[in-house]
Amino acid sequence: MKIKMAVSRRTVPAKMIILSIFLYLLGIGHGSKLIVTHAPSYVSFQEQTKPLETGDVPKVISHTLGISSQSGLDWNGILHGSVFQRPKANVLITVVDSTGSLTNKLRNIANFQVSPNEPMPDVSDLMTAMQGVFYNKNPLLLDAALDSNMFNIRTEFDVFRKLPNTIMKMADRLLNQDSLLQTLNTGSLNSSLDQDLTLMGELQMIQDVIDMLTSNPNLLASRTPDLFSFSVTGLQAVNDKDGSQSPKAADASQLVTDFIHKITEDLRKLYKDNVVIEVLTTVPVQGQLRKVRSLKADVTDTPKVLTKLDLNLSQDYNYMYPAIFNIALWIMIIMSLSVFAVAYGIWNMDPGRDSIIYRMTTTRLKKD
Repeated sequence: MKIKMAVSRRTVPAKMIILSIFLYLLGIGHGSKLIVTHAPSYVSFQEQTKPLETGDVPKVISHTLGISSQSGLDWNGILHGSVFQRPKANVLITVVDSTGSLTNKLRNIANFQVSPNEPMPDVSDLMTAMQGVFYNKNPLLLDAALDSNMFNIRTEFDVFRKLPNTIMKMADRLLNQDSLLQTLNTGSLNSSLDQDLTLMGELQMIQDVIDMLTSNPNLLASRTPDLFSFSVTGLQAVNDKDGSQSPKAADASQLVTDFIHKITEDLRKLYKDNVVIEVLTTVPVQGQLRKVRSLKADVTDTPKVLTKLDLNLSQDYNYMYPAIFNIALWIMIIMSLSVFAVAYGIWNMDPGRDSIIYRMTTTRLKKD
C-alpha cells in the first residue's frame, strides 16, 4: 500500500507539469492575434477557423499588396475585390503582450487567431522581394525595431536617418512640445523609468515616421506600394516590471490602444484610405529571441553574398525588353508576309491578261 502511494505521489507532479505546459501553450495560441484596424473597400477579409502562423504574416502582407510570394499561403482569410486596384501602403505594428489586453480594445474590421511559430514576423524577405519587383522605382520600405538601447531603422531613404536612434535621444525627444506626452494621456507612466521610456520611445518613433511622411509628400509620389513594419516591446516590459494586473499596466495598455487609434486615422488621411493597417499581438516565447539586425551585424555577421558570376547566371535584360522584343518580332512577321504576298502576286501575274495595267501599256504603245 505504501508503494502504491509513493508511485501516486510521484505521478501527480508529472501530470501537473504536463497540464501546466498545455495551458501555457493554449494561452500562447489565444494570446496572439492579427488585428486589421483598416483596409480599403476593395480588400475584404473572411473568418477562418485555422490559425495563421506568425511566419506567414509577411505572406499575408504580400497578398494585400498584390505581390505573389515565392511559397504558397495555405490560408484564405483575405479576399481582393478588384484586380485593378491595390493598396498604396501596408503598415504592420507588432506588439508584444502576454495579457492579450489589446484584443478587445482595438477597433477593427477583422481579427484572426495566430499560432506563434516564430517570436516575431520577419519582413526582410518581403522587402527584398519588393525591391526586386520594383527595382527601378525605389519603393518606400522601412522596418524599425528597438535593439537593446538602439533603434534599428532599416530603410534606404536617408531622410529617416534624422530620427533619434538611441533611447537617450528619444528621452530628449519626449520633452518637446509636439511629443507623445503632450498629445496622449500617459496616466501613471513615467518616462524617467526604463520600461516606461522604452514604451513611449517606441510609440514616439512610429509617430515621428508618420510626421516625416506628412512633411515630405514627395516620398509618397511614387506609384509603388509602401511597406512599414514597427515593433513595440515596451508594453510587455511594463507588465513584467509592475505586474500585468497593476494600474500602470492598465495605463500602458490604454496608451497603446489610444495611440493605434490615432495613427490609424493619421494614416488614413495621409494615404486617403488607400492603406492596410494590421496590429499583430504576440506573446514572448521562452527560449526564442528576435533576430538581431544591427548595422554591425550587416557588416561582420552577414555571409558572403553570391554574385551572378559565382552562380553562372545570365545578365539581366532591360525591363523594356519584352515590349521591344514583341514589337520587333511582329514587325518582322508582318514584313515577311507582305514581301511574300507581293512576290507571290508578281510571280503569278499573267502577261496576256486584259487588265488595266496592260490596257494602259497597249494604249501608250499605239500612241507611240
